[in-house]
Amino acid sequence: MLPRQQWLEKLFYAMIAFALLGPTLGVKLVVFKLTFFRVAFFALAVALILRWVNDKSIEASHMYRIRWYWAFFAFWVAYAAISLTWVIDLEKGIKYLTFLSMMTLLCLSFPFFAKKEKQFWQTMRTLFWVFFAIVAFGFFESITFFHLPSSRYWLSDAPNITSVFKNQNDLATAITLALPFIGTALYMFKSTRRTKVLTYITVIFALYCLLATGSRSNTMMALPLILLMWAVSLPFTVDREKLKKNFLRGLGVFLSIVLIVGLLNATLIAGGKNSARAKLASTFGIFLDLKGDWKVPADQEGIEAGEGTGGTSITVRKNLLLYGLHYLQESNYMGVGAGNVEAHNETNLGKGINKVNIHNWWAEVLVDFGVLIFVMYMVLYFGLLRRLWRLASIKRSPHVSPLIRWGALSSLLSLTGFFIGGVAPSSCIHFTPMWISYGVALAVVVLGEHQRKKAEREPEATAVNS
Repeated sequence: MLPRQQWLEKLFYAMIAFALLGPTLGVKLVVFKLTFFRVAFFALAVALILRWVNDKSIEASHMYRIRWYWAFFAFWVAYAAISLTWVIDLEKGIKYLTFLSMMTLLCLSFPFFAKKEKQFWQTMRTLFWVFFAIVAFGFFESITFFHLPSSRYWLSDAPNITSVFKNQNDLATAITLALPFIGTALYMFKSTRRTKVLTYITVIFALYCLLATGSRSNTMMALPLILLMWAVSLPFTVDREKLKKNFLRGLGVFLSIVLIVGLLNATLIAGGKNSARAKLASTFGIFLDLKGDWKVPADQEGIEAGEGTGGTSITVRKNLLLYGLHYLQESNYMGVGAGNVEAHNETNLGKGINKVNIHNWWAEVLVDFGVLIFVMYMVLYFGLLRRLWRLASIKRSPHVSPLIRWGALSSLLSLTGFFIGGVAPSSCIHFTPMWISYGVALAVVVLGEHQRKKAEREPEATAVNS
């Protein structure tokens, strides 16, 4: 009666596909929306619990290599639960705690199920097809102005694209998280010509959609950071002889992508004062909006437009950060509690802010959970980047397979770009692309370090036998 392993894996692949599609697939109930992701998540959780009860254990010894990460997630969830004792809005706190528990389990499900390269490859294939569908629909949306019910522009003819997400910034961040995996797949391992053509088209769709969102933080900051890191990493992650031999071909592919995306941008993206193109052109005006006194505008009534962007977006985000740091100080640096930065912001609406979400993932972790959780989170984040670099480097890990090296480099670029991309969405607590990227990186570390350790043991075994 228990589900077999192959059915558990299929349910896992369905869950991560529905996780990316988010609220697009679901049924609206009285209290909340029952999405396909939530159904698959709880079905998988129940199946694993039944197997654990029957077998008295679950094979997860391979996850010992990332023990500090799942230990931290457990501590984080426990701290969030304890923080409910001092929150000012218990309902928001419980809701946030539920999201945190689900997302950390979603993240850890990747290294749990991707025990071998075969499962990892199937996982990445599933994510690729879903991402292709997302950007392909985004391309269609930019031409027809047809929006999905999950979009904030549903039933309007607004020239904005959100694809399966609620707003443009969420789509843009999802693209910058996934783009390194698609772009590096063009050259890092062998594949059929058909696969390379499909990958090439996906890169073009993704870059076009990114420009069409008008997200300044992702397009003009996160993307250049990813490209810079990618250029620096090339000599260390690709064999020197192959790099020299294929340099001109690779440069031609890169320039052709830039040319095609540029033509699509000039032809299809609408112009105008409030267009995506106008938003991108005002990127450097952000620095004008950030100048001035960095003080909490407690006595300021109304919201002032910034000097550089012609709007209030950057000014509001600046004030949201200032208010958040003020709440943190008042909490004695322990944090205001799970999800309660929103409750505190509601008391200051109109005083320099018109939003309740802090619109900055790093500040959200810091203000909600205090200095302790934030420092632990960042130490493990940088530690993960370091481990990914070791696996991506040919010199440091010469025996790692091309598939895992690709996963390591792509995860490194993705999580590096997220340093800036993480300030675009209103909140990342339920932003599944971020948690999926983190989970893929942990799965790469598990598989990569297993391969590296195995390669180190083989010479020792040969010496003993001889």
